Amino acid sequence: MAATITATLKSATANSYVTLAEANTYFETVPDSTTWDNKTDDQKNRALISATRWIDSLNFYGDRCDEDQALKWPRNNYEIDNVELACTAIPASIKYAQYELARQLANDTDAVIGNKGTDGNIEQVKLGEMEVKYAKESQGVGTINNIFDVYPWLQSYLGAYCLGGSGSSVSYTHLRAHET
Repeated sequence: MAATITATLKSATANSYVTLAEANTYFETVPDSTTWDNKTDDQKNRALISATRWIDSLNFYGDRCDEDQALKWPRNNYEIDNVELACTAIPASIKYAQYELARQLANDTDAVIGNKGTDGNIEQVKLGEMEVKYAKESQGVGTINNIFDVYPWLQSYLGAYCLGGSGSSVSYTHLRAHET
C-alpha cells in the first residue's frame, strides 16, 4: 500500500510537517537533487514520514499548540532570536531538517538501525605513560540515542529548538596526577 502524507497543521492524524509537493519544490533549489529526484513518490512519502518520526523523537522547548495534535510541532511558549514560536506555522528550520533527513533516509535505509554492537566503543586510551584498557564486552551495545548520533549536521537545523542538544550519554572527566 502506498504511503500517504497528512501534513495538516495541528491535526490529530498528521504524519508529516511538509507535503511531497513542498519537498519537491525544496529540492529544486539545492545544488544536487538527483538523490531525491531518482526516488518514486511512494519512496519519498515514506522517507518524509520516517524523517518526521525521527524528528518527533527529540525533546523540544516550548509547548504543543494543541493537546490533540499528533506531532510535536507547531509549538509555542519559546523564542528563537527574539521571535516567539507561533501556532500558525512550522519553522523553516524544522522543515529543512525534514527535507534533508528524508533524503538521507531514502538513500540509506539502514543508517539508523544501530551497529553490530562494538562499533565506536573505546578499547584503549593512552596519554604519555598513562594507559587505560577497557573491556569492550562491558560497554553498551550498538544503540542510537537519537538521530543526531547518525546525522550530527541535523543540529544546525534543530539544535536551537532542542532541549538538551544531542542528548549524548557519554561524558569524560579529565583527572591529573598530582606529584608531591
